[in-house]
Amino acid sequence: MNTYRRLGDHIGTNEARELAEQLVAWHDAMVRHLRVVGTQREVKCVEDCPHEEAALLWSAAQAVFGGRASDLVFLRAHGHLAAPLRSHRKAA
Repeated sequence: MNTYRRLGDHIGTNEARELAEQLVAWHDAMVRHLRVVGTQREVKCVEDCPHEEAALLWSAAQAVFGGRASDLVFLRAHGHLAAPLRSHRKAA
C-alpha cells in the first residue's frame, strides 16, 4: 500500500485521507517531472511544476499528520527545497 494512503488511513480523518490522495497525485507528478528535468539545479522548471506545490503540501502534511509527517521523506525533501524557491520567486 502507498505510504501516503497508509498514513491518511492511520490518522483516520477525512482531511487526512483527502490530503493523502493529493499527495499520491503530487508524488506521481513529481517523479515524472524529475525523470524529464532530472535533479539539475540549472534546469529551469515551467510554471505549475510539482516543485511549486511541494512546500505547500509539506506544510499541510505537518498540520494534518503532525509528527508522522516526518515519515514522508520524499515530500519533506522537496518541500524544504521548494520553500526557498517560493520565497525567492515572490520577491522577484
